[in-house]
Amino acid sequence: MPEEALSAAAAGGTTVSGNTFQGPTAVQSGNHNVQNVYFTLALPDPVELGAQGLGHVVLDQWRQEAALRGLLGPDPIPVRWRATSDAELADHAERTGRPGEASAADLTSFADAFAHPQRRRLVVLGGPGSGKSSFAVLLVIALLQRMDVGDPVPVLLPLASWRPAEEHLTGWLERQLLREYPYLERGTVRELLARNRVLPVLDGLDELPAAERPNALRALNTALAAGIALILTCRTEDFRTAVHSASVLRGAAVVEADPLTAEQAAQYLLSSATPQQQERWRPLADALRSAPSCPAAEVLKVPLMLWLCRTAYAHTRPDERPEELADQLRFRTTAAVEHHLLDSLVPSVYPADPLPPPQPGRRTSREAPWEGRRTDQQRVSHWLGFLARHLERRGTPDLAWWELGTAVRLGPRMAVTGLVCAVGVGLLVGLVDGVRAALAYSGPEPGLWPRLVFGILVAAVDALINAVPAAVAFALAHGIGFAFKGGALEPSRVRIRLGRGARRPGARSGTEILARAGLGITGGLAGGLGIGLLQGIVRKLLSGDPYALRVGLVDAVVYGCMFAVVGGPVAAAMAWCEAPESIEEAPDPGELLLRNRKAVLLQWLLFAPLFGAAVAVAGWPAVELLDGYLWGIRLAWTIPDGLRFGLLTAFGAGLGTALSLTAWGQWTVFARLWLPLTGRLPRTAMAFLDDAHRRGVLRKAGAVYQFRHTRLQQHFARPAVRLPRGEKSSRR
Repeated sequence: MPEEALSAAAAGGTTVSGNTFQGPTAVQSGNHNVQNVYFTLALPDPVELGAQGLGHVVLDQWRQEAALRGLLGPDPIPVRWRATSDAELADHAERTGRPGEASAADLTSFADAFAHPQRRRLVVLGGPGSGKSSFAVLLVIALLQRMDVGDPVPVLLPLASWRPAEEHLTGWLERQLLREYPYLERGTVRELLARNRVLPVLDGLDELPAAERPNALRALNTALAAGIALILTCRTEDFRTAVHSASVLRGAAVVEADPLTAEQAAQYLLSSATPQQQERWRPLADALRSAPSCPAAEVLKVPLMLWLCRTAYAHTRPDERPEELADQLRFRTTAAVEHHLLDSLVPSVYPADPLPPPQPGRRTSREAPWEGRRTDQQRVSHWLGFLARHLERRGTPDLAWWELGTAVRLGPRMAVTGLVCAVGVGLLVGLVDGVRAALAYSGPEPGLWPRLVFGILVAAVDALINAVPAAVAFALAHGIGFAFKGGALEPSRVRIRLGRGARRPGARSGTEILARAGLGITGGLAGGLGIGLLQGIVRKLLSGDPYALRVGLVDAVVYGCMFAVVGGPVAAAMAWCEAPESIEEAPDPGELLLRNRKAVLLQWLLFAPLFGAAVAVAGWPAVELLDGYLWGIRLAWTIPDGLRFGLLTAFGAGLGTALSLTAWGQWTVFARLWLPLTGRLPRTAMAFLDDAHRRGVLRKAGAVYQFRHTRLQQHFARPAVRLPRGEKSSRR
């Protein structure tokens, strides 16, 4: 081996991806003075490989997202971020140092200063529309571009789904990382978190429920004590309130956005325009400089509105020029300017350009049918308008998924609920009875076709017999339940309470349990009477039997009494094992919907068989009590009749109860069926709401959504004005 090679081999191992494991090197002389070199193989650190791979995926993710949001242009909006002037919001200066100043136009130097080992904690504050989330995105990109070996990977995560009282920060981070980046293995994620190789960029402390924000600050301070780096964004007033109830974020510098000036807005409009377009923008820029307090100037000091102005007039017709915003005869107030600009929000955040392909390594969301289509922008505006008017009628900014059904008046809502329940129960009973009749067919004409015809006929008749009473019973149950509740049914959870647990807070009150029992009795009586009477009417029409109506009346009495006697106790038992969800402390809307669906299905599995078995068994004592006769009609109850009746009752009553008397059921009936059918919401309503949140139209506030700004809700709540043909509308 040449001397130079020996020197290189003895010097150490081989570097792979910038990080190695190295072992000792030994040189030993063998036969004929040949030197044998023994050294350990240098291998890459798997944690470093995992961090570098995650960094590449996250960088690609937010570059793509920033491009979609229009944040990567050569001239970003010149928002400046400075250390907060409110001493109550930041920790001691000797712990945080001076965070320096940052501008969206140049975040590289700020990222270099932030990357200092002692300055890796930051709170970003600002008002609505000040650009906090955009600043966080650009800062993540800047940090990733300068990321070196051993640096933590900045990962931007919405904070809305964290519940600090229920889940440790590390556990929540692990769950979110595995959800967003499913290519990662759980062991790799845990190693990255354990070695502080993840820099959480937590967007939206203000999107947590107000009661949870102080808990979140306490939990974050506990995590910071373990050396975790952190970036947090929040609205200024919400952060101030949370700090007063808890404490500042220890060791974290706090920066706030400086309001834009009219001069900065004017300069941005000119510098962001191409040389060919500058003269088109100059009249508006001159107007802002000459009248810095005019309505247009006041509105364009907000970064969101300035971005909308630039976007709205980028591709308009020649007769639509930017200087019209400064026309104080047309736009007398800031509200008028805002409404005019907000007309361009949907085309701006729902661009008609094709979407980029899915990124490798990231969770692929189901593409909503409205994404990337120019023709659907009007539908998006229509859907958002429906939601805004719904909130306006309710007098609240909180968009709760379990209250969407209340957009329909109570009478029609009862009718729709009854109709959906009738269809479900009818299909269930018709299918079971039709198959049973076809298999048991013994008519005079043999063959498959007569058997199928007989089965279909029985299925149709039995479906009608059971669907009509189900519609009446569950429509009444929903109406009575709504009237008793005084509002929409709220999400609940199942809790089996035994011993001391039976007295824990959160249980249904005695009044609620009795009311639920009354609903069970009323619904059972209505359903049983209806089934019996319809059976008699159908028999009369099909066979002409003179005793058919009397038989039907007897069946009505027996069925009604059985269903009422069984339905009351079972409904009370369901209420006893049920507790309302704490909406103020609930997780984000999608997770709460999933939890409520699981609770409803669990209730169905627990109590539907109990109800069906009780109905099946109740037939024998009823017949014995009446000595086998009622009004001259002989009563009979066989084991097959009892099993069939109990099975169909269990599933039919369970389905109707779930749809008419639970929050998830009403969401299914209206948000998934009726409102999409009538064009007021898309078919995938929750995906649409979540997508609107990602695009910045909505924000999360615990378990509910809200429009990002009050002005935005007011804008979409306005009824669309139809102008005569040839007349230009101010709503583009």
